[in-house]
Amino acid sequence: MSTPVDALSHGGREQPQQPGQLSEGLHNVLDRVRVEADGLTAAVGARTVTASSPPALTGHLATALYQIVHVGRPETESGTGTGTGTGRVSAPQSRDLEERLAQAVPHRYTTHDVPVLAAREGGPIVELSGVRVRLDSDRLVRISADARRADVRVSASRPMLSPGFFLADGSLPLPPESQVLRVYLHVETPDAAVETWGRVLHCLEENAVAYRAKAASSSSALPRRDGVVVYLNGLNHAVLASLVEAVKGIVSPGSVPSPFTQPLAAGVAVAWEPDDARPGMRHTSLGEHRCRALASGLVGHAIHPDGRTRAERVRDAFLEGGIDPSAPHRNVSSPISL
Repeated sequence: MSTPVDALSHGGREQPQQPGQLSEGLHNVLDRVRVEADGLTAAVGARTVTASSPPALTGHLATALYQIVHVGRPETESGTGTGTGTGRVSAPQSRDLEERLAQAVPHRYTTHDVPVLAAREGGPIVELSGVRVRLDSDRLVRISADARRADVRVSASRPMLSPGFFLADGSLPLPPESQVLRVYLHVETPDAAVETWGRVLHCLEENAVAYRAKAASSSSALPRRDGVVVYLNGLNHAVLASLVEAVKGIVSPGSVPSPFTQPLAAGVAVAWEPDDARPGMRHTSLGEHRCRALASGLVGHAIHPDGRTRAERVRDAFLEGGIDPSAPHRNVSSPISL
């Protein structure tokens, strides 16, 4: 019997299936959520959130769904019921794991191929991630024969880029135009987080794969289904089998995955980066994007009944966001099915 990892190792299916009804996992989530008809109060299991208006409730409910349904935090935990729904780790938190995570990164630099804007004594001015940067000459690896492009080294570790997480880029940077596949690793303890992080990065470096990765930098944020997250170019999905093997026995063995992801093995799941060009939805995280669509459908059903069932309203909200409701780890535009 083939597994999701087997399918990915052979390229997956050529054509994605037609999006249909809600997945079983989403139906199970609907059973846990209640929204009052006034659109001012909602509950996810034992956690209640309130707001002064239905639009505000949509944001607060999305935050609760993110924390409970996606990340896997307890319903009874003190949550940010009046939060913004950004999907970030709540502040303030210590960064007590940061030093250990930094020590586990197996490489110091990421090499970028960038356009040269001007030659200057002591180092060129280049465009890096859309920003004009003057680099010291010791960061210059190679310059093209026509002096228009250069390979430059930048620090691989980016501890302040994603609040609540320690982030690192691979020796080979993730191409900006790639369709990104997220890999979620469920870790329960600080030691498991650090060991998983180290094993994941070594595996990806040994396979010469372009990637970005992040890990929760605070012990108090654990356990989390997204304690370690890897961002891969979807074309490099063949490495997933090696990645699963590398973390076997360390990630949470009995974990229940987020309903927005596709499980590959115990404690390992994947999902495609959101593809939603609507205003305010660009550059949202997977959990934020899916939870916002779910909350929008549920609140809309409560305050504007139109004959559609809750499941139908959520299905339509997912389709509006470019999400396959029958397989919410996928976008309608995703290149392969898992």
